Amino acid sequence: MISTDRLRRTPVFAAIGESQLRDLAMICDVEYFPSGAVIFREGDRADKMYLLVDGEVDIQYALGNGELRTVDTLVPGELMMWSALVEPFQSTGVGVARKASSAIAIDAARLRGICAEDLDLGHQLLVGVTKLLASRLQGARVQLAASD
Repeated sequence: MISTDRLRRTPVFAAIGESQLRDLAMICDVEYFPSGAVIFREGDRADKMYLLVDGEVDIQYALGNGELRTVDTLVPGELMMWSALVEPFQSTGVGVARKASSAIAIDAARLRGICAEDLDLGHQLLVGVTKLLASRLQGARVQLAASD
């Protein structure tokens, strides 16, 4: 279990109430990744959602020729593996630790169960994830425009 303060400092969880944060904290652990570690690969089962605590993580996507391209570099406070919330619960990209990193790992099945029971929490979480995805999509568009 981790402290509710650690979760509250994350933008995705900023609007969530204290009792809801306590429920979430119960299904969290901290994981550590050395520099260069592959945290997840495209197509992996998304059984955890991660909140980056320390370090940096590159999010990469495979191009048609098999080459991986970094589309975003996550910093502390950002979310990885949002696909743990959406069927088919598979990673859509590759996450590689750019630096030694630590992240709060949230059990995805238990998180989905909590959200099914607490619709307000589920709503707040999906609003936060939607904002995150919109931001990442905009970043990808900027990168595509710059590569032309």
